[in-house]
Amino acid sequence: MQTSNSRRADLVLRNGKIVTMAANGAVVDAVAVAGDRILATGTRSEIESLIGEETELIDLGGRVALPGFIDTHVHIDCTATHTKLATSCHIPPVDYVAVSGVADSRDAILESIKAQAEQTPVGQWIIGQGRFILETDGNSPTRRQLDEVAPDHPVMLRYSAHAQLLNSRALEAVGISRDAPSQDALDAVAPAARIRRDPTSGEPTGVVNECVDWVLGARNPWPDEALQGAIEATCREAVGFGVTGIHEFVSWSASARIYQELHRSGELPLRVQLCPCIWGLYQTADIDVLVKLGIQTGFGNDWLKFGSVKIFVDGEGRDEQGVAREWPRISQERLNALVLTAHRGGIRVMMHATSREGQEMAIAAVETALNAHPRSDHRHRIEHFAGDYWPEGLARLKRAGIIPVPTPYSSLGWYGDPWLDASQPGDKVVPYRSLVAGGFMPPGNSDCMGTEPEALNPWWSIWCVVARKTRSGRAICPEEGLGVMDAIRLYTTHSAYAGFEEAHKGSIEPGKLADLIVLSEDPFAIPPDGLREVRVVTTLIGGEVVHATEPN
Repeated sequence: MQTSNSRRADLVLRNGKIVTMAANGAVVDAVAVAGDRILATGTRSEIESLIGEETELIDLGGRVALPGFIDTHVHIDCTATHTKLATSCHIPPVDYVAVSGVADSRDAILESIKAQAEQTPVGQWIIGQGRFILETDGNSPTRRQLDEVAPDHPVMLRYSAHAQLLNSRALEAVGISRDAPSQDALDAVAPAARIRRDPTSGEPTGVVNECVDWVLGARNPWPDEALQGAIEATCREAVGFGVTGIHEFVSWSASARIYQELHRSGELPLRVQLCPCIWGLYQTADIDVLVKLGIQTGFGNDWLKFGSVKIFVDGEGRDEQGVAREWPRISQERLNALVLTAHRGGIRVMMHATSREGQEMAIAAVETALNAHPRSDHRHRIEHFAGDYWPEGLARLKRAGIIPVPTPYSSLGWYGDPWLDASQPGDKVVPYRSLVAGGFMPPGNSDCMGTEPEALNPWWSIWCVVARKTRSGRAICPEEGLGVMDAIRLYTTHSAYAGFEEAHKGSIEPGKLADLIVLSEDPFAIPPDGLREVRVVTTLIGGEVVHATEPN
């Protein structure tokens, strides 16, 4: 038996298959909890001596228990607003996550917008949320069609974080016309944003890329009380999927305040690392101010802490011919300065970089910072790195100590089919097996922002990593798949490491936080396609049951 001290347990879970995810690979049938920490693990007979008169007992009935999952790249506040407050225009409709309404065709979208316009005060915004493929699958309304059903309201139909469709009233409201704004004016608010215009007339089509800060003015478009309710509800949905901790890229200052208020009131459903953006999209912080305050990564407590700053190195969208493009959102000089300032100040940097050019820039910025200020354990990250296989880039990451953070659900599940259609023999996408073999610890993440809200469920990503299939069922680089145990490590030990929390989270070991989940079935004993259907019947955070689908 492993134990941290000799006190009696407040809680004991027994008669299960407790996969500790510890380095020694231990699987035990009982775990004891004292306070908010793991007291001991072992056999039922070994744990028996820690049971007192007031010890609560949970019989696992042979079920599998794991450490709680940590989602290291998520946008809960945007997921909350875009599922609970915006009109759902997801095609196909969303499973698992509660959404506001159903509009599953172009006609249904237009009818829904029209119905909202009839009951919404003139001049008030109407916002709809679709999947990213809505822009290209033929179901999206046009600007003119939105004008017809809502002539007196600004309307925004959100395809993704990077692309939105505005009607004429919305374009007018935010000052977008044939001749305005200038690119310099746009860059000052939304760096390297793009306004798509008709090649013949020069008039805006209504589609904009990377323009959210220009359109919304860095403000939450819904009342703060509505945002708070939506955030809390979405956090509880995540807890129901077994997520006990998140790295949250707050989109608005109001969101950061809401997390603090929930924590103070004792109603914060899960553990949060706040990760504000300092450049590119949803900018909520200034690096110089953070450094001047002396705020460093890890400031806070086990429930709520400062995690990192985020930089959008590149952007994405489609040109006037509808061809997908990527482009830098920042100069190398400016990127180097931001990364060095954060690095010197003890702040971990997370850089969004999907293009090869953007990834080159991100690596170079960290290399420059390390040359100027050597530090071995910075754990800077590049988000969406390893979307393809780039051995030279991975070698540079290894030398610089950078963590690659691929996003499996979108890259394999949704983008997998177009990747297969365009790939050449020998190409690889999201090469997890190569990453792990190379000594990397890529963390689990959803990048959930409301576009594909089922990604909030980690089991969809685990399925993608193990089964190596697109949503349509096509095999995609199966040689780069992981076994179930290694896939679960992404969301446990790897994610704890990515957050500087390996001493307290990621495995079920004495002294660590008692964040555990109990599963509906054994993920190690089912076919890979069954992983999407695994359910979490109990979630515990700090030894307290925060989600249960049945009595213990």
